[in-house]
Amino acid sequence: MKNIKTKETKLTKLTIYLLVFLLIGMALGYFISQVSASKMTSFPNREPKKMSETNNPQGKQTNRGNCLSDDCLLVDDLNYPAGELSVGVQDALDKAIDDEYHALAFYEAVTNKFGMLRPFSMIKNAEEQHIASLKAIYDKYGLKAPASTWSAKISAPSTIKEACQVGVDAEIANADLYQKELLPAVVKYEDIKQVFTNLMNASRQKHLPAFEKCN
Repeated sequence: MKNIKTKETKLTKLTIYLLVFLLIGMALGYFISQVSASKMTSFPNREPKKMSETNNPQGKQTNRGNCLSDDCLLVDDLNYPAGELSVGVQDALDKAIDDEYHALAFYEAVTNKFGMLRPFSMIKNAEEQHIASLKAIYDKYGLKAPASTWSAKISAPSTIKEACQVGVDAEIANADLYQKELLPAVVKYEDIKQVFTNLMNASRQKHLPAFEKCN
């Protein structure tokens, strides 16, 4: 009788262990399924961006009217020059790049005299990028960009404070030039208008506050 009871006790314990393990497994499976569902809700599947949307932050379709530089490679049947610019548009383009040349020459003069101090060193690099974006327009329309004539005409002020004030005045004048004169002249050219707008915003929203802070 003792042996039978012992065997029954062992079987009962084994059954209990199996039930415990089964319940733990079911609970663990439920927990994993809930975590997976939560992740799916937090991070829904996203469709990959199209190439044109990646290159254009506003999600516009890249076309011959708004493309520049390498983006134009995405446009079928587009060869350079992409078209002709009117005299008025060419004049606006020349004024834009001349003003950027002027700014670059001044910031180079300041860094040559006082060293690579902020914000002049950083804005000098930004001006070089501005000029490159304008030259991309010349290239697109088969035009030769004029060379800068400012290097020999510009000298740095006596103090850094004076240089900062010149920077303030220059960035205000640059933004006003784009807004009041240059942008109205290129309203029919989406690519040029976009570049002009970007340069105007950079002067007004980034360069100007930096010079006001250092002044």
